[in-house]
Amino acid sequence: MVGASIVLVALFASIVGNTLTFYFFESGQSIGDSFWYSMISITTIGYGDLSATAIGSRIGTIVFITVVGLTAFTAWAGIVINWLIDLQHRERTGMGRLFVKEHILLINFPNESRVRHIIEEFTSDTRHSKDEIAIVTDRVESLPFSYPNVYFIRGSPLEMETYDRAAIATAQKAIILSTGYDDPTSDSIVASAVSVLHRLNPQIKATVECINPKHAVLFEGMDNVSLVFPLQMANNLLVQESQDPGISLLTQAITSNLVEGTLLSTRLEAVPDQQMPYPEFAKHMLDRDINLVGIVRNGNVHLRFTELFPVKDDVLVYISSSRIEWEAIQESMAT
Repeated sequence: MVGASIVLVALFASIVGNTLTFYFFESGQSIGDSFWYSMISITTIGYGDLSATAIGSRIGTIVFITVVGLTAFTAWAGIVINWLIDLQHRERTGMGRLFVKEHILLINFPNESRVRHIIEEFTSDTRHSKDEIAIVTDRVESLPFSYPNVYFIRGSPLEMETYDRAAIATAQKAIILSTGYDDPTSDSIVASAVSVLHRLNPQIKATVECINPKHAVLFEGMDNVSLVFPLQMANNLLVQESQDPGISLLTQAITSNLVEGTLLSTRLEAVPDQQMPYPEFAKHMLDRDINLVGIVRNGNVHLRFTELFPVKDDVLVYISSSRIEWEAIQESMAT
């Protein structure tokens, strides 16, 4: 660092020194022209539009440009190139620091295929196609793939320093994967990672993979956390498919952003101006090719809508090719 400072001072001194020498010894030259001559000479471009003719300016060019300037410029160029190479290396190996906002943290790296699939699913939604994603893990030394707007931060998901480099303060969401379906400590590690996340950014929304439903107690009291139980869902689907063939294909379609007509959700921001029971509202939605599947209220799922009226913060879960916004819901209930 000291060496770079010395080189920079020498480079600055050579430019200033030659500018002043050229200005004083070459008649009719402005300070701007003198500075231009110095910059073009020190970079060895030499357009030839200006040249030293007086003895004093020639001596100044030899001293300030040839002896000091070119040496300092070459050294400074080498320092910058080495810095860029080191920066690229740190980025590839996950040891750099992110300067992004409103990005997504993808924590843990159980295997390459799962991480690839999640990135492709997430970015296939047009609303999130340009979202920036930071993969946080200490299980790989470099990413085995490359996607636009996908970054890598190498470090323990349980250490604050790792999240500091991942710009946790400006992240909007986190997806926390299990360390592996055969790892008995996965849920406790994930719960610890959520705890660290919320200590650094209490507002971040975390979607968390929990292997054993009995371990849901580990996440009690944590705000902005949504739990997903992949093995339980897989077992349920196996049983359902064996009893009613076709359910698996439909489930695969409605849970993928890659297929038109997927599961979506919208939260009611207020009590609708025009009150109507959900069965009637569901009929209005069906006329628009929107299939209302269920209502989530206070953590409970309602699949039967009889005598159920909309309440603020209800989450409407539906199948549609496009998301319905709050204004559209208001409009539907008013017609």
